[in-house]
Amino acid sequence: MNCPYCGKEMKLGYIQCRDGVTWTLKKQLVSSLSFLGKESTSLENGAADNSSAVYAFKCDDCKKVIIDYSKKGNRSNKY
Repeated sequence: MNCPYCGKEMKLGYIQCRDGVTWTLKKQLVSSLSFLGKESTSLENGAADNSSAVYAFKCDDCKKVIIDYSKKGNRSNKY
């Protein structure tokens, strides 16, 4: 995948968290319970059998990380 900011090739890797990777509208008091947030979104995208790891692209030049959290199955074959 090319970086949408600078156009250079991004590296595919993982972001990992013990209790699942989620995005929340507000910072949670206890991050391990962030999935309980009112407007939380699971970022699970097929990188693991559970939600503890997600595929993510990293741009070393722009210092940006992009996570596609659509449920498209195994990313290793797609990218």
